[in-house]
Amino acid sequence: MEVSTLLYAFLILVVARLFIKWYSDPLRRIPVVGGTSFPLLSYLAALKFIRRPNDVLLEGHAKYHGSAFRVGMLDRWLVVVSGLDGVEDLRRRPENELTLSVASNQLLQRERILGSEILQTHWHAEVLKTTFTQSIPTILPDLIDELPSAVLRNLPTATDGWQSVEVKPAVLGILAQLNSRVFVGLPLCRNQDYLKLAIDFTVNTMKDAQTMKLTPQLFRPLVARFLTETRTALFKGRTYIEPLVRARREKINQFGNDWPDKPHDLLQLYMEYAADKNATDEMVAQRAFHTNFAAIFTATDNMTNTLCHLASSPEAIGPLRAEAEELIASYGWTKDAIDRMWKAESFLRESARLHTLAPFVITRVAMRDLTLVDGTFVPKGTLVAAAVAPAHRDSNNYPQADVFDPFRFSRQREEKGASATQMFTHTSGKWLAFGHGKHACPGRYYAADELKTLLSYIVVNYDIKADRPNGGFETGKIMVRKRQSSSKETASSNI
Repeated sequence: MEVSTLLYAFLILVVARLFIKWYSDPLRRIPVVGGTSFPLLSYLAALKFIRRPNDVLLEGHAKYHGSAFRVGMLDRWLVVVSGLDGVEDLRRRPENELTLSVASNQLLQRERILGSEILQTHWHAEVLKTTFTQSIPTILPDLIDELPSAVLRNLPTATDGWQSVEVKPAVLGILAQLNSRVFVGLPLCRNQDYLKLAIDFTVNTMKDAQTMKLTPQLFRPLVARFLTETRTALFKGRTYIEPLVRARREKINQFGNDWPDKPHDLLQLYMEYAADKNATDEMVAQRAFHTNFAAIFTATDNMTNTLCHLASSPEAIGPLRAEAEELIASYGWTKDAIDRMWKAESFLRESARLHTLAPFVITRVAMRDLTLVDGTFVPKGTLVAAAVAPAHRDSNNYPQADVFDPFRFSRQREEKGASATQMFTHTSGKWLAFGHGKHACPGRYYAADELKTLLSYIVVNYDIKADRPNGGFETGKIMVRKRQSSSKETASSNI
């Protein structure tokens, strides 16, 4: 038999196998958005989703609102629910039906990138959700005290001219130092080598996750062996924190939990909680450093977008500055003042509404065959999620949803009175910036206070403008100038 005949026969078998697999796929009845589900051509849909995820999700929402659809990923299909009923259905499902931990590991490939040890227990999330959130009034003064140092290291100090600033690197530097003050305290929070490790760990974790998602399943174990930068940063960061843990442990052994000059930071809360979990000092230090990822990654994107919006919305700077100066004059740089910064909170929320940090949330893996609320059958092992942009840009949820209205939410407070639904930290089927349900971001209350404080400090102390129309979003740069403050403004800006 000729080689060409064998080759044709082989190709026919391959095509036949692909067709049978496609035809018998239980997901085939769920409509595809962004392309086709036909074998091999489905990769075109995946590439389109990688390039323009929000456009694909908005298209699906417009076509199939109230029911599920699917979008292509390079290694699987993602089933996306749409409409409030679909979101609430995901939120209510128990862990034995839809689970977060499996989905998170599959998407971020954390076990292969960081190792399995850090994923075995999740007590740090409980600390963030409870004692850390409850301790914000105690912790916030340290963050406020760190603001001048963190901002001066990363933004221009000259008052005699405008300077171009790359927004994201500057924000990364500021937030790394602020979070480190709250997480591990002085003096480590000002150690530039340590801060670089915290930033590198955050950036490399996401970079490695993207690399792993683009790698076929068969080759992921091999590729993971070469992705060493994230693990190296985690190890080095931990070695900076371990001596702090040991020193504090000695004081606890000597004086008990109420020892003199006891720090009020996240590391201390981790140590106290971990004492009942038989966690080693190494594990506590590793958790403290690992917390940088979630804190720096999401807050950096949020504040970067906020500053780009601010540069493109000069009319909003005056009201934000007036609000901050009035409240600081009355309450000082305190949580009482920050809680009353409705315009700053509205600006942050509106920026996050139009520039979503993640294309989908409430991401789960089906642990058994399920039927969703709209009647869609989802087989075991399917990745399911809710889309963010469609909820945030639905005119039924937000009038003139495609318009950036910086004081949309503060105006509602003024007109209707304050309520939880207008807060940045609120979660619902209409507001998904922090997820929704029991697994919503546990650190969102701290993040909201941190971002409001930073935004208000910047508008009080700096002038900001775009270098061109919509320049911040096009170039990643804005123009910044340190303000020449009046005596009243100086009183408000000093910390």
